Amino acid sequence: MVVPLNRKKCLSLKSPDDSFHFAYIIYFTLGVGFLLPGNAFITAVDRIFDVIYMVVALVSLFVIFFFYAHKSLASLRINLGLLLFVIALLMVPVLDLVYVKGQVGLTAEFDVTSGAVALSGLGDALMQGGLIGVSGEMPARYMQAVVAGTAGSGVLVSLLRVLTKAVYPQDPDGDQVPRRA
Repeated sequence: MVVPLNRKKCLSLKSPDDSFHFAYIIYFTLGVGFLLPGNAFITAVDRIFDVIYMVVALVSLFVIFFFYAHKSLASLRINLGLLLFVIALLMVPVLDLVYVKGQVGLTAEFDVTSGAVALSGLGDALMQGGLIGVSGEMPARYMQAVVAGTAGSGVLVSLLRVLTKAVYPQDPDGDQVPRRA
């Protein structure tokens, strides 16, 4: 049975008093947070990361939606997604610091980075499903904050990409070499 939506009631849903816009800032930041790791990984030159991220995120989102969305708390999914993002984003620099140490051609680095991308896709599915659900139950202003945050993450990653391109020019072989002072 489909329950008709009372449009007047939805439109009249008033936002709670938020004189300093803390709730809006928090939802905007969460919106930035759930796409920033994925955007950072998929702007890499190797396009296989796009495929890994999207497949893992899509499959995970379907599994969560069909089997676990009604059984788990949205706050748990959001916090677990954030934790997975932190772990995924720390894996690559820690791997570089501990294992790679400037060596070129190590296959384990690619494998661990692919795992970090997959972990980020899982975190995205967890967080996105929970955050969109929670903000959808609130006044439209908070859903707008989440969507604006996701757009902000794309702008931030694009600006960082432009900055890194400016700092690390390409040599004739396509390898990035830092500028000498």
